[in-house]
Amino acid sequence: MNKTPIFSLLFCLLLVSCSKPTDLFSSYEEAQTALISLNSALSAPENSAVTVLSNEQLPFTDAYLARRHVIYQQLMQMQLSAEQTNQVNYLVIAERFPERYFAWPAHIDVLSNMLSIVKNDAQYKKVEQWLRFVKAQLKDAEQSNLKLNKVELNYLKGYVQHAMKSTNTPVELNDSLNDLNKYLTDYKPRGSIGLSGLANGSQWYQSKLNYFANNVLSPLEWLSRIDSKFKTMQSQKQQISVYASTVSQLTKLLSIDSQIAGLDWSTGYTLLPQRANAIQLAPADALLYMAMMETDLGVHYHAWTLSQARLNLLKRLNISAEEATLLVEDIIFYPGQSFSFAPQLLN
Repeated sequence: MNKTPIFSLLFCLLLVSCSKPTDLFSSYEEAQTALISLNSALSAPENSAVTVLSNEQLPFTDAYLARRHVIYQQLMQMQLSAEQTNQVNYLVIAERFPERYFAWPAHIDVLSNMLSIVKNDAQYKKVEQWLRFVKAQLKDAEQSNLKLNKVELNYLKGYVQHAMKSTNTPVELNDSLNDLNKYLTDYKPRGSIGLSGLANGSQWYQSKLNYFANNVLSPLEWLSRIDSKFKTMQSQKQQISVYASTVSQLTKLLSIDSQIAGLDWSTGYTLLPQRANAIQLAPADALLYMAMMETDLGVHYHAWTLSQARLNLLKRLNISAEEATLLVEDIIFYPGQSFSFAPQLLN
């Protein structure tokens, strides 16, 4: 009897069973809930029921990336609205870019989020391993010419040094924190503060412009539209509201209710383009986001320095130097988000 076909069939069945997702989501809402749970350390939602961190919830580890990929792939098979489909496509495209090398997003105090969840030695061990993973990823990134900029570096050093000084930090983390702090102290950041300073950063930035603006135009084409619009706007500066917030300026503006609609932790689980399209900007806010879009292009496409970006905002807006710094940091941490108002302001 020829056993080869039988063995082949069993092997195929084994492959299928191993590749089958551990769970199937029956709705967009179920997949959304899974992503919110997965990103607990990144977004730390209020009143979260999460009391332990699984391996999958340690940001940008292999387990985390694999789980996130499975959720995205299942979402791609669902019948979604146009806005939901656009966001899923955007998130899937982002998987190919170097975000995973920067396991600790510099605008989020991930360690503080983790320590608000974990409460025992076994969990502290996971946090300790993740801190070492952060360092290892940054070292690997350097080999691919991927480096933090100086703003990101300063934020990360601040989080680590604050944790080292805090009496609430578990002693189990002392060695890994000291090791990471030493590494960051000796770290040489890249010169550019924008995405163009990263390998494949220009393509990454273009994907963000395409999604948030819901239009495929080059940075130069956007800049031409912005220049034309400024020429038609009133030259008088108006009082601007600038938020010191843990979320982006745009997310803060559009957080008009508690409904969670989106899939992306970095936008507060808000479908920013859809929300932006639903409100009419006041003249002051219109001027703010025009200046934000212009400066966004300057930082991430034209490689403006911090000083150039601040000066441009001060030229356009009636704000203080401190507020200009807040806006530049917002642009660094949330590239392209201001273009959610491009359809309203630039078409």
